[in-house]
Amino acid sequence: MTTPNIPNIPLQLAGRPTIGGLVVPWTTARTPDGRHRFGTVDLHRHNRALTDLLCQTCGAQLGARIVFAMRDSDLRLLTSPEPGMHPVCAAYSATACPMLAGRMNHYRTTSLAEQLADLGALSQGDPTSQRAGAPAEPWQLVWATGYRPFTNPLTHQLAALLLPDQILRVRPTEIPSSLNPGTKANPE
Repeated sequence: MTTPNIPNIPLQLAGRPTIGGLVVPWTTARTPDGRHRFGTVDLHRHNRALTDLLCQTCGAQLGARIVFAMRDSDLRLLTSPEPGMHPVCAAYSATACPMLAGRMNHYRTTSLAEQLADLGALSQGDPTSQRAGAPAEPWQLVWATGYRPFTNPLTHQLAALLLPDQILRVRPTEIPSSLNPGTKANPE
């Protein structure tokens, strides 16, 4: 298996903790023994980021341009379960995160909530566990001028509602495999 290149860390993220050369996002959950767990979300920080307009990656106040990482199914509903990011943080996340960059074609088979429950930790992320083992959806970066926090009736969790006139631009996060030599297609 070829290891993908680790992207350079932007100056804005230089003070964040790292694991394996990758920045740990501000909303990432920690296990009871203090370790960060990629792919899990701290519910308190997640909700604070959505309500206080904080970047999920660096934790700082968002500005006039907010970027959301949204699955195609979320984009159709104009709803992001993920807090927004600064453009610089979103560009880094789109290359560093294996799911956003398209280097993972399926979600983990065991839900993270189940894994963390065994450790005594609570997790935000896939509250219904419907994604466990499912094929990964394509992700888009959505530039917006704002959003409204609301409780998503499907998940009963805080999310961001974008209005059509708030959306400035949408582009896929995935790097085509022809341009990303570190990507290997997984046969089904």
